[in-house]
This record gives sequence, structure tokens and C-alpha cells, in this order.
Amino acid sequence: MEWGGGINLGDFMVAAAQYGGPLALTRDETKFTKTQHAGKPLIFIFSSSGRKISSFKWTSGFLLSLGWSRSEDLVCVQEDGAVSIYDMFGTYQHTFNMGQEVKDTHIQSAQIFTSHRETGVAILSKSNRIFMVSNIYEPKTRKYPDIPGGVVECWCVVREERHTNVLVSQGRDLLLLNHIEQRPQPLYPEWNEAGGCIVEMAVSTNSRHIALLSDTGKLWIGSSDIRIKYCEYDAKSQVKPKQLAWCGTGAVVLLWDMTLEVVSVNGDATSYYLDSTSHLVQEADGLRVLGSITHDVLQKVPLVVTETLGIGSMAPGALLLEAAKGFQERSTRANDCLGMIKDSVEEAVNQCLQAAQHEYRPQAQKMLLRAALFGKSFIPEMNPEPCKKAIFTLRVLNAVRDYRVGLPLTWNELEHLTLPVLLDRLVYRRYFPLALQIADFLKLPESDGTSRILAHWACYKVLQPSQKSDEQIAKEINSKLGYTPGISYTDIANRADQAGRKQLAIKLIEYECRAKEQVLVLMRLGEDQTALRRALQSGDTDLIYTVLHHLRQKLSSGEFLMLIRNFPVAQSLHIRSCQELDMEQLRDILVQEDDFHGQGLLRIKEAYNTYRTDSHQASLVGAAELFRKAKSESACQMTEEQIKLNKWQMRLEESQQKPYAKKSLHDTVHQLLLDGQIKETEKLRVEFKIPERRYWWLRVVAHAQANHWEELANFSKNKKNPIGFEPFVDACLKNGNKIEAQKYAMKVRDENKITYLIKCGLLEEAVKVAQEQRSASSLTKVLVACGPQHQNLQSRIQVLLSDSSFKN
Repeated sequence: MEWGGGINLGDFMVAAAQYGGPLALTRDETKFTKTQHAGKPLIFIFSSSGRKISSFKWTSGFLLSLGWSRSEDLVCVQEDGAVSIYDMFGTYQHTFNMGQEVKDTHIQSAQIFTSHRETGVAILSKSNRIFMVSNIYEPKTRKYPDIPGGVVECWCVVREERHTNVLVSQGRDLLLLNHIEQRPQPLYPEWNEAGGCIVEMAVSTNSRHIALLSDTGKLWIGSSDIRIKYCEYDAKSQVKPKQLAWCGTGAVVLLWDMTLEVVSVNGDATSYYLDSTSHLVQEADGLRVLGSITHDVLQKVPLVVTETLGIGSMAPGALLLEAAKGFQERSTRANDCLGMIKDSVEEAVNQCLQAAQHEYRPQAQKMLLRAALFGKSFIPEMNPEPCKKAIFTLRVLNAVRDYRVGLPLTWNELEHLTLPVLLDRLVYRRYFPLALQIADFLKLPESDGTSRILAHWACYKVLQPSQKSDEQIAKEINSKLGYTPGISYTDIANRADQAGRKQLAIKLIEYECRAKEQVLVLMRLGEDQTALRRALQSGDTDLIYTVLHHLRQKLSSGEFLMLIRNFPVAQSLHIRSCQELDMEQLRDILVQEDDFHGQGLLRIKEAYNTYRTDSHQASLVGAAELFRKAKSESACQMTEEQIKLNKWQMRLEESQQKPYAKKSLHDTVHQLLLDGQIKETEKLRVEFKIPERRYWWLRVVAHAQANHWEELANFSKNKKNPIGFEPFVDACLKNGNKIEAQKYAMKVRDENKITYLIKCGLLEEAVKVAQEQRSASSLTKVLVACGPQHQNLQSRIQVLLSDSSFKN
């Protein structure tokens, strides 16, 4: 251990994270006499190799327990039920409380536990009640059933797939607490000898096995539901061990001051003597023994290692290893050993690879890997991926096991943790160069490797004090990161802003490629004009509207209008928006810009949005005046004509007692014709100079619609007919009067006469006209229009068509 051996772990409260994680040490206040001038304790955080990472002063209440979360955050539990979270570098994260009842009664013990995805805290209050928070990042306190009166000797948390149970020992009674059940359930482990109370218990990392230790020194090992007993062992010591822990799932370890006793699930025991006071750390596939001088891993030797490296072993892997050694020594025994495994070379290669995976010494790894590659050379078709994976992964493991990094991971732990998580942990420890080397060595995709690591480096970089200017730091970060896929300058700028370095954040966000993200950050940083300029450069209308909306809420109306005046595109978009949503704002803009034409159009829109006739007329008068100021003669003339039409409509409403207001000139004339007001219609025609053709069309359509057939007939006798009789026929047919339509069918122009006679059903007349025109195509049209009832006519037409005198 790099801390030099001067630390007596017996004087400290120790917490170690799993998967070779960091260590937290603080003075154990219960082992020292409290003095009046005693200062606040310090919490030291070390790597697994004893290299100091950080330290900070504990300034809160009495510290009862320490532990680590799955994400390697330090969890500190106080006596009053407050739980504080710190990162590995002593930076405060957040605090939550276990509830008012816990705060009032205080805690006598606490346990920090981890599940597959979460980290939880369970506490035993001094009122003998269990409270639990299953996820420290989303704390919800859950109360467990009350424990019957009596002293709680020990307790532990047993995790299951969907819920978490608590085992409690009260003397000779063992109780199971579940938050679903109303009362504790008694459990009865099967002991060889009755008597004795359980004083210590430990649950395996996978929560499937449990070990119970009685005050008589008897150790009971079985399943966590107490239904199956594996063995019972007599430790022959009534002294309560300092710790009871599982070594993987195959053995239980008892630790006294400097003595370690390992008891397998079969009841076999082995003792070890330590050189200093130690602390045990459970792992999924073993146990770490943390001492003042050394840090050891205790593990059951895998069977494949025993078979491959065992003395006198005849396993294929052992023979292949011997053959490889003989080959290097140019000995004939290489050929002899290969001959013994000629049918199982592939199995021998796999055994050597697996043995190398579980070895910690690089020399032993190399020896086994050379043997595996030697054997593979005799099987060309064998898949090379297992060998490649073993070599690459062992190089990574050896790199992180180095004392300067301090991550003593086993192969199985890395398999469970996965390489991306390992990279995250290296980045979290700020080993950016090593993480980049590993990502490059393993050829990971940039999004999972280089990009992510560089992004974390940049976020760390902006938090560090520096003599360089903000612009220099931003350029340095950009030169390192460039525009690598997956890099978000927005995240880096946000981190700089959180650290109080606003100007650096502004410089960094200039390198962001995504316009939307860039603009949102600039608005949050108060760089409104720059944000508007970037939004306009992007050409994204929605983004421009977002900035405009933000500016309208932030600035007064006058300031806002003066600002967007410098940006014509933004002003145009704002005007378009105001036309639909905010007429008052639009008027302010038009008045400010002296846009009389636009003001006139706005007044016209207001005129047609009001229901009052006087307001309508006043708005039109105002619009005409504004158009006159704008020297828009056509618009002014049209508005004045509309004013004049409004006066006519008002007079008509008074005389006819019918609504005419807000109708167009066309609709007004049409309505008068429907109402039979021919004289008034003539006056309007003369007053507003309605073109002759339009007026005739209006008359024909309106008379037909109103069924004024006599009036229509009289009107058709006018010799000055500018539209012909085709509209007469169409209007009659449209309004369902075929007989009236037939009156005008013979009067249409010659080129249209056949078509309109067919429309009116006058097929005989159509044949006569076609004969007069000597047109075969016209006869063909009539023939197509004939039905089954016109057989005679069809025969006649066919005879006519056979006449060569008819022209196509």
C-alpha cells in the first residue's frame, strides 16, 4: 500500500467499493475518548493501492456509517438519519433524510447495499424499527414491520429480484421482515445443537447464500431463505470476529484481529495469519483483504488453473503447456506431449487461454498465451477471436492493475463490468491518457471511446484554474477535440457556465455545429443579440421565432422593437407573426417605421373584424386617409369605392329591411336581383360602372336561381346580348328547368348548337342541325348520346353517316 504502512486500520472506519474501487477512511469516534477541543474528523479517500485521491473535513453531525454506491459515490450516514453523497474527490453532491421519525429517534446502525442497478440505504433506529431507501438518487423512505421488543443482536439486507427483505436476529429468534407483510415472519435454521443466539450474519454478493454465527462459535451456512443447510462449522471460539464475509459463493471468511479463517460450504477450513489489522471487502468472485501494508485478493483457484498448472497434471492444457516449453528448449518431449493430445488440441488451447485469464502475473500469462498460440498453429481453421480477446483484455487488465491506477479487477469482474464502464471509471478518476490509449488499442467506435473520453476531458479542463485566457483555453480544447463525431460543445459550455466561467462558455459555444443548441445556450448566457444573429444565419424560422419570443418576454416593447430594427429578416418574421397573433404590436411597428400603407391594410383588416357598422365605416375612412399619405392611389381608390358601397348598403338595409352590409359589390347586386330589385340594380351598375358582360352574367344566374323565368325571358329579348345564349341554357339546366333551357338552345352560336341541343335532350333537332351543317362528327356526337329508346333515330343517323357528302 502506498500510504506507507503507518495506518492502523483498527482505528478507522473503513469503506471499500466493489470491483477494485476506492477506499474511504475516517477516524472511528467510538474508539477515542471525546475531548472538549476535539476537531471535526477528516475523511480520506484512497485508491485500492493506497494512493491518496482526496480528503475533506466532515462538518455535519455524528458520522455513523460509510459506504460506496455502484457509481463510486461516497455515501455517508449520520446518526440523525441524514444521508450525504460525495464524489470520489470529496465534492458534495446532495443530501436526503430518512424521515422525521428517524430524525427524532436516531439510528443505532446502518447498512449501504447495492442491487443490480441501484444503491440503497437501510437503517435500524434506536426504537428498533427498520427504514429503507432503495435508491439513494431517488430517495423514497419505506418503513418495515415493527420488530417485537428485545435487543437486536445483528441484522442484514437480503435482496431479491423485485423486493428487498431484512433478516433480524433477536437472541435465539431469527425474523424475516418484508415491507409487503404486516408482521415479521419467524425463521428456524436447522442447528446440530439447539441453543445460542446469532450474533453475526453475512449474505453473499448474489444474495443467494447466507452465513449465521452464534455466540457459541457455531457457523451455519445455507441458502438465504434458510430452507437449505450446506454445512455447520465449529469455529471453537466464542470471541465475536471483527468481520464475517463471503469469498465469492464457495466459502465464508471469519476475521479476528490478525487471524483469517476460511470455511468452505462443504465445512473444510483453512487459517491464515495476517501481518496487520485488516478489513474484508466482498467481491462477486472472491474477497479483498485490505491491510495496513498490503492489499490481497483471496480467491478459490479455478479448476482450469489447477488442471493446467498443477504438478503432474495430465489435462490437455497441461500437456500443451509442456509441449510449448519443450519446443522452445528444442526438446523431443514437445513431440511426445503433442502426440498425447492430438485429438484434443483445441480443448488444450482453450484451457491455456482460460488459465491465462485467471492469472495475475504477466509472466505466467505470457507463458500460457504462448502455449495457446503454439497449439492453435496446429489447427488453422480454429476461430482466432478467443485468443485475440484474451490477449487484448489481459493487456487492459494489467494496465489498470498497476499501482499508479489502482483498479485490481479480475477477469470475471471485467466481464460483468464491461469495457465501456471500465473506461467510464478511468475517466471518472481523470486517467484520460490511459483511457484514450485503451480505446485506441481496442479500436472502439469513436462515439463509445475517443469522443466520449475527450468530452469528459474537456469538461474537466474547464473546471481547472488556469493562467491562460478564456479564448486560449477554448482554442486549446477545440484543437484537441476538433469536430469529432459525438462531441458536444454545448455540454462543455454548460459545464463552464456551472463553474462560473461565463466568458469561457461563450467562447466554447462558438464551436458548436448545431445551431439550435448554440442559440439556446447563448440565450441562457444572456448573449441575446449573438443568439439572434446565429439563428438568422441558420435560416431556421422556428429557431428565429424562439429567440424573438425570448426577447419579447425579456425586454420592454420599445427596446424590443429598436433591437429587431437592426435585423430586417427578424423584423419581417415578427411582423408576419403579429399579423396573426398581436395586432397592437403590429400597429406599434408600423407607426414606428412610418409605414402608412401597412397601417392602411391593418385598418382594413380591423374594419372586417368588427361587427359594428359605424366602426367598420370609420376604419375604412381611416384606411383611405393612410393610403393617401402613402401615395398609394390604387389602394386609396378601391377603399373609397368600398366606402361608397357601404353607404349604398346602409341605405338598402333601411329601405329593404334586409342585410346587405359587408357584402362585395358582386354579392350585393346578386342579392338585389334575387330580391327582384331591378331598378336598384341598374342604379348600382351605373354608379359603380359594372362591365356589361359581368352584369349580364349576374342577371342570368340570379334570375335562374330565383326562378324568375319570365323576367329571364324578357331579359333575353334584349338585342345587345354580349354573352350569347349559352349561359342561359347552363343556368336553366343548373336550376333543374330543362323546358326553359330548350327555349334558348336553338339560339346559341352555331359552333355550340349541337352540344347544347344534346344537353337539353333535343336529339331530333340536333340531327337536323347536323344535316344542315353536313357534319359527320356532329352526327357521331348525337349517336353517342342516343339511348335504347332512340333506335329509329340511331338507324337514321347511321344511314346519314353512310352518305359520302358529310364531312368529318
